Amino acid sequence: MGLLLKIILLVIAVVLFFVLGTYKKENGYEYGFKFNKKHFLALIPVIVWASTLFVAIVPANTVGVKYSRLNGTSNKTLDEGIHLITPMDKVYEIDTTVQERTVKNVSVQTQDAQFVKMEINVKYQVSKDNAFKVYKGYKSLDNLNKNIIANYSQEALNEVCTNYNVIDVLGEKRTEILNKATEILNRKFENEGVTLKALVLKDTDAGDEIETAIKNEAVAKKEVETAEQKKQKAQKEAETKIIEAQGEAEANAAKSSQLTDQILKEKFIDKWNGELPKVSGQSESLFDISSILGK
Repeated sequence: MGLLLKIILLVIAVVLFFVLGTYKKENGYEYGFKFNKKHFLALIPVIVWASTLFVAIVPANTVGVKYSRLNGTSNKTLDEGIHLITPMDKVYEIDTTVQERTVKNVSVQTQDAQFVKMEINVKYQVSKDNAFKVYKGYKSLDNLNKNIIANYSQEALNEVCTNYNVIDVLGEKRTEILNKATEILNRKFENEGVTLKALVLKDTDAGDEIETAIKNEAVAKKEVETAEQKKQKAQKEAETKIIEAQGEAEANAAKSSQLTDQILKEKFIDKWNGELPKVSGQSESLFDISSILGK
């Protein structure tokens, strides 16, 4: 229960105590005070206030970190709900919903001594089991956000980028670099009681000169890839034509080898209509049918 509510309860108790005990004297101009049964009503706010010394209510989407004047910060967090405590204890609430922060102007140095500015987005969440680390180190999420989110993110990215040149950082190795930085940042956050949910690289800037050089390299690489693709396509088309020509030649050879004299005779007989071709003015045919029929 908040301090303001506790003060209000005490004020109500005091007011009730005096109001319930005050009465008018007979002359109507003077007031007196005496104890009576109504004063028990004034004890209700006092009882409610006293109960807050032994009860802590942890709201939804938070955990409670218990601090004792005798034993310090407890390593055991309190889940949402009602918990019994002692008057020597104080419970601090830590938000456990996913937090998000965009960090601009993160500057990293590459292997080839170039500097790249980045804009990143970090999503993180306080670990329910280790929220006490956040309280012990930073007291609140605001302090956590100010002290480690941006600093740890820059350290992780800088540690990875020093192993790559600027073209790799801005080019095709970008995803690989981000994955390695995520692993490092996750370990750093775990030590602080925080779980990294996502690290997103929103924008990069290495200066106009470097950006132009990278763009030209990308265009040149694409041209090489296109030329290689055309070459491979031409080779495949040529191979296909050769295979088709070989297949056709083999088919023709197979047909030729099967056309024996006997087969040709049979084919001729199957298609013959019984008439022999003649030349005008001659009575005999042009063909010797007996040779074909084997007579």
